[in-house]
Parts: sequence; C-alpha cells; structure tokens
Amino acid sequence: MLKELCRTSTGLPNEPGMIERANLKTLAMSLLQPIRDRAGELQISSGFRCEAVNKAVGGTANSQHVDGAAADIVPVEADIDEVMEWIVKESGLQFGQCIIENVKGRRWIHISLPRFSRPNQVAMRYDGKEYKAYA
Repeated sequence: MLKELCRTSTGLPNEPGMIERANLKTLAMSLLQPIRDRAGELQISSGFRCEAVNKAVGGTANSQHVDGAAADIVPVEADIDEVMEWIVKESGLQFGQCIIENVKGRRWIHISLPRFSRPNQVAMRYDGKEYKAYA
C-alpha cells in the first residue's frame, strides 16, 4: 500500500508526486509483491523519502528512495539471508541494487528498480562502514 511506502518517523511531511507514485507502483508490483509472494509478510522500514526526509535520515543525495524507486524491507516470516539469496540467485527479478545491510545490529534488504545508465543487478553487503560484493 502507498501508505506503508511513505511512512516516516521524522515527523516531516512525506508526500510523493505523480512520478514518484508511478515509481512506487512499479516497485510494489515488480519487486515487492513477488518477494512477498515468496517470503510472506514484509516490513517496509523505508520507501519513498522526500528530499527533507532523506536528508534527515542521512540518505545519499542521489538515493533512489527520493524517486520512489527503492525500499528497505525486513521479512517478518522468513529468514532474511534466505530471502536475499533467493532474490539475487533464484528469483529472476530485475533490480538495480539489492543490498543486505547490517547497521548497529539492525538488518534489512535495500532493493531498487533498475537504473538508467548505471549498472543493474548489483548485489552487495553493507556492514555500516563498507560495501562488499554479495557472493
């Protein structure tokens, strides 16, 4: 639902425009729903971020979250490592980036729509300090 993809704990307004809404719909249909179909319930910890929200949470200036083209997810009913493995190696899903992140004991999967003029199907691990290839 759009509501879960726009939720923020910053207290700032976070309303996507028409383009961002279209991206969120594509994200939900092409990536999130197939993952839900396989893994069950997903918690969306971050979806769309307006520029102010993105800045408040320390997001990068070129974050796909600002375009409504990325989400951070946590499987509720399935093992996060198994979900990551399925997405990257078995699912056939077309993504821009799929990153399993572990920051201060919190773990989530960042997944984004394919990107124009940039590499896609990029799978990585992030430990809060550095990115490494997902093997």
